[in-house]
Amino acid sequence: MEKIECKSCSAVVDKSIEFCSSCGDWLGLSLKDMEKENSSPEEKIQRTTRVPEQLLNKPLSTYGATPMPSRKEVPGIRAVFFLTFLIPVIALASYFYNLNVSEEVIEQVEVVQQITTTSSTTTVQDILRKAYPISCSASSSYNDGDGYSCVNLYDQDPSTWQDNALQCKDGWVEFSFAQEIYIDFIVFQNVEDSKSFKRNFKARDIAITTTDSEFLLNKELENDNTSQWIDINQTTSYLKIDILSAFPGEDVGTNEAFDECAIQEITFYGRG
Repeated sequence: MEKIECKSCSAVVDKSIEFCSSCGDWLGLSLKDMEKENSSPEEKIQRTTRVPEQLLNKPLSTYGATPMPSRKEVPGIRAVFFLTFLIPVIALASYFYNLNVSEEVIEQVEVVQQITTTSSTTTVQDILRKAYPISCSASSSYNDGDGYSCVNLYDQDPSTWQDNALQCKDGWVEFSFAQEIYIDFIVFQNVEDSKSFKRNFKARDIAITTTDSEFLLNKELENDNTSQWIDINQTTSYLKIDILSAFPGEDVGTNEAFDECAIQEITFYGRG
């Protein structure tokens, strides 16, 4: 039988075998050579059917292989990155939007209540609006009330009520209404002008009472000059605010602090 030499290990082996019996390397024989030596016509057909003669020595792309998808071709990848950026932005915008809205007073809000009975549904309209006292009084007023009376607290003007240089000590203001109304909330406004705000004493802890002897609301106010909302949810014709403690006035540059306790506005929102 004809012999050949293995190109890898130089071993002499039979030409009829496909792999070197010494090192196992492929001898490089073509299928045609092997078929001429040992195969019948039937075996030739089976082998050529099962094994292609062409070796896969070219790039996969030349054989019709599907290329790996790029990032642009992956469905939804842009949407995922977009949402990852967009959701925190929306949350942040929503936070600042709600913060700004809470500092604004709504002029009028229409509230629609559905009252359902066993036979029908009735729609009742109620209006939430500003309520104005018909009178007020205070523990004291600066310079005997000359331009600083408690009326300034509901006149929709930046003018202020100030006590008579008592630094808010034992200070109070009270309001009377023409009839009983349901007060949802009040809006407490310190002096908006930044210099006057700093120089005046400001109410800190307050106690709110109404005609209901069992109602007492204690509230600690913030030391700032933005609108502060206080829920009341009481039907009454009278409301009093007692000042229990205060934030002290501060010097502003060469201007010394005032001794007066100052409030710019108290706005009432209710129904009825």
